[in-house]
Amino acid sequence: MNDLKQLRGSALTIGWGIEDITPTGPASLYGQYYERISEYIQSPLKITAFAIESVNKKGEKEQAIMVSMDLIYTLRPLQDELKTKVSNLIPDFEIRKLFINATHTHSAPYPELTSEYGMLLLDRLVKVVVAAWTSRKPAGISNAFGYAVVGHNRRVVFADGTAEMYGDTTRSDFVGIEGSADPGVDMLFCWDLDKNLTGIILNVACPAQVTEAKYYVSADYWGEVRKQLAEKFSEDIYVLAQCSAAGDISPRDLTCAYRTDEPNMWDIPGTVEIGKRLSGLVASSYAEAKDRIEIMVDFRHSVKDIELPTRRVSPEEYEKALRTVNEICSREPENSDSPETAWNRFLREIQENEKKREYGPWDNKTSDYGWLRPQELVLAQYQNQDKDNLYRIELHVMRLGKVAFATNPFELFVDYGFAITSQSKASQTFIVQFSGDSGGYLPTERALRGGGYSAMANYIGPTGGQVLVNETIDLINSMWE
Repeated sequence: MNDLKQLRGSALTIGWGIEDITPTGPASLYGQYYERISEYIQSPLKITAFAIESVNKKGEKEQAIMVSMDLIYTLRPLQDELKTKVSNLIPDFEIRKLFINATHTHSAPYPELTSEYGMLLLDRLVKVVVAAWTSRKPAGISNAFGYAVVGHNRRVVFADGTAEMYGDTTRSDFVGIEGSADPGVDMLFCWDLDKNLTGIILNVACPAQVTEAKYYVSADYWGEVRKQLAEKFSEDIYVLAQCSAAGDISPRDLTCAYRTDEPNMWDIPGTVEIGKRLSGLVASSYAEAKDRIEIMVDFRHSVKDIELPTRRVSPEEYEKALRTVNEICSREPENSDSPETAWNRFLREIQENEKKREYGPWDNKTSDYGWLRPQELVLAQYQNQDKDNLYRIELHVMRLGKVAFATNPFELFVDYGFAITSQSKASQTFIVQFSGDSGGYLPTERALRGGGYSAMANYIGPTGGQVLVNETIDLINSMWE
């Protein structure tokens, strides 16, 4: 569209907001079995909000507010409390149409609402949502798609059929990688009526886990993406980060045994490299996106509460887990403070590995403690599964012109993402995981057969995953009928 100014006062309005949520002083960093206390701030943590509203020819309104956080999870109590507070501050917004997502950085505090950090987070979330909503102005959008190598499948398969997250690919019985990866990057450019870029939504199938085991606060590669895009465009450009289906994905190619020419994907050089790949893709897509800005677009937003059947642990799984737990516990010293407990040996091995290894993982999920913890979760799940047959989630699906957005609260294995995008009638489908709650890993049937961490104590399994896929596809495609 050559002249956007003539369309001032059109129906589509967009607003943005950003707030800093970096903890002050040392903080407990969440994401590993063991505690890490931050020693410094490598990059600030941010929350970014995107607010949009349209009015059709009948005067009917459609609305949405999306918020992205540089944190490990979204928790339902946090989102619910945010909605309660915001509903009193912006009464003209339909509060059910607000949702939060997280980037899954392991280098930030846990977002527990009742903690001191949780209260700070809630305060900033309220501010950023109100700022985005009240700053809405007439706007245009354009979508783009490209490829950037960011994520790789992290489940290694061995000759006996077992699988292990971050398994040793140098073993003689290594036979391959369990699943796929998704190098596609979905982009939504947002513009003012003078065709100035105001912000971009970036959807990448990889969690922010380069720095997952370090001892500093970090937004991971998203901090570099923001920094590098600000250098390419403007400090005023907003970047809303979304993680697509990537429960079995990490930023590391395990098949190459850490090539010497590739930056360390366990530390800051890896975040810089991924920042280059993503900011370069945005820059190369910019000109074409600017040439096809749309304002009069079909905008719809549906929110549906759906119930997913929980995964049932079989008696055989329970007995196997019980044998493992009993065997490990039978070797535990009587003195729980002994340095030879499974837990203390686990910690000691981490400390030794951190001293002698440049690359992670430094913890061992196949150690006694690494096996004990998930097996105990399997026992608890079996004992409680008759009480919790269904898990209710809040599913958001939006149509915005040619593209769709669909949320879920899981670490959704990438194949579920492909099942949704391949059947979606949208030209692009932005899957937004870690949204609305923390539902844990959602593995495939193939992953459950392989076992290993991330495919053991799962609240939702393939049956629930298929329900999620079907409900999401139906809701998306209904918006194209």
